[in-house]
Amino acid sequence: MRHALVPLFLLAASAPAFAQSGEKTFRFMGEDWRVNAQEAKVETIGGRETLILRGGRAWLDKRDFKDGVIEFDASYDEVQGFLGPAWRAESDDRYEELYVRSHLNEKPDAVQYTPVEHGNSAWQIFSDGNAIAAVSQKYDGWNHGKLVIKGDSADFYYNSAKPSLHIPDLKTDIKSGYVGLRVSGRARVRFSNVVFRPLGPDDKIIGAAKPSDEPPNGVIREWSVSTVFAEKDIADALTLNAQAAAGLDWQSLGVETNGIANISKIRDRFPDGDSTIFVRMRIRSDKAQIKELRFGYSDRARLYLNGKRVYYGDAGWRVRDYRFLGTVGFFDSAGLDLKKGENEVIVAISETFGGWAWAGAIEDQSGIALDK
Repeated sequence: MRHALVPLFLLAASAPAFAQSGEKTFRFMGEDWRVNAQEAKVETIGGRETLILRGGRAWLDKRDFKDGVIEFDASYDEVQGFLGPAWRAESDDRYEELYVRSHLNEKPDAVQYTPVEHGNSAWQIFSDGNAIAAVSQKYDGWNHGKLVIKGDSADFYYNSAKPSLHIPDLKTDIKSGYVGLRVSGRARVRFSNVVFRPLGPDDKIIGAAKPSDEPPNGVIREWSVSTVFAEKDIADALTLNAQAAAGLDWQSLGVETNGIANISKIRDRFPDGDSTIFVRMRIRSDKAQIKELRFGYSDRARLYLNGKRVYYGDAGWRVRDYRFLGTVGFFDSAGLDLKKGENEVIVAISETFGGWAWAGAIEDQSGIALDK
């Protein structure tokens, strides 16, 4: 939930920045912005009214943005950072977002689209050519960004006459909401000529979806997900007793078009530490047999079959080496040694940041029946 606004502060040209000490409001481009950042001020640079932002977000609460165009100029140094617009915000914890990685000029993931659910970005879940793209950035002048949004699709231009990224499927179900700007990492960004406006007659979606990998055959499209508990409660458990799930509530969650369940859609992480949920599946087998379960997850997974742990893995950002992103796919597998009759698969999924995810598929489902 958003905090109450403090009294209005109008920051004139060359006004001092303020340190992060709660939300404040100021006037920029003729509108009142709510900001929570390590640094924020308005200056005139080269005749431009400019918002300087570092380590936080600035929101326009009174803008009800549905379909439309977002444009901005941005100037910054070549340092590790993330900058870009948010739109259709239902709250400060749920919205659509796109950001440029200021340190990855012309790299394949220099720009990223992601939904944000319960305050958790899902960039590790959506990482194909319909969510990331290369952009060419300038470090000695102004970059121009333009985002055209219509329905569930969007085109993003960055210093380009053609879309740098086409997003064919915006992932939230939010139809309208307020808008904002984000800067994080080490970047200190100067924004100018910021525009949020409705679609005009010449504003059209012209990009085309890129091919993406289909989920494997036998993908499981709905999971039963428990309420949240602390990871320490399960961290060292090689077996689960009958009371492990006692007192937890369960809710069904469908997967995304890529076959991956975005757990943050229905579950909120603890604010002061890593959080864990169970996902559950029951398998009735007509005989004793082994079936392959292909799966993916983020960040950590502990897989139990009939109470015994048969897999543990950590796929969090940079846990394997400094280049490891932890993006989610059907990269792992386990042989499920099923007994005749009822079997229970329970997976504990623990999240730090970047996408709370689980995905599973059993291609050969002969002789078995699946149930949540």
